[in-house]
Amino acid sequence: MDYDLFDSFVEDLLGERNARPVIIVGASRIDELLYRILKKFLMPKSAKKSLQDELLEGDNPIGTFSSRIKMVYRLGIIDFQLFLALERVRTIRNRSAHSIEFEPQKSPIREHISELKKIILPRKSYTMTKERYFKDIQLDPIKEIQCTLITICVLLEAIKDNICEIGHNYDAVEISKK
Repeated sequence: MDYDLFDSFVEDLLGERNARPVIIVGASRIDELLYRILKKFLMPKSAKKSLQDELLEGDNPIGTFSSRIKMVYRLGIIDFQLFLALERVRTIRNRSAHSIEFEPQKSPIREHISELKKIILPRKSYTMTKERYFKDIQLDPIKEIQCTLITICVLLEAIKDNICEIGHNYDAVEISKK
């Protein structure tokens, strides 16, 4: 993990005081991390280097936040609970990005945030994130969302750093050549 880059992202996220930009920025970072995980896990693209990835970019099969979430789960890269959390983030992000009025304290956003917190807050990684970035601070609703999103990013960064590249499965590739 590039700690300086990650800390810069955290500083930007913590600088936001309104829920809408916190959610949009956090979800954008999560989407980027899912892209990086899949890019590392999958075989290299077959398109020319100058062209976009035929799976992961643009209007392609794994080019959306939704499809990336589903793919990392279906490949066994994340557990079901993190999958559910990512789906909640996506739903909240969509509501914040596509609605004129966005109020996290009103239904149905309140319920989505509550469900997201139920999944993430019991995790050890949440406690560690809270201790690192919010030490001795009482978390208001915005800070809880920030801490939750940062926790998810920490988990995805760790997954990205520890994922094995599928391209190393030479035995399977050799079978395909026969």
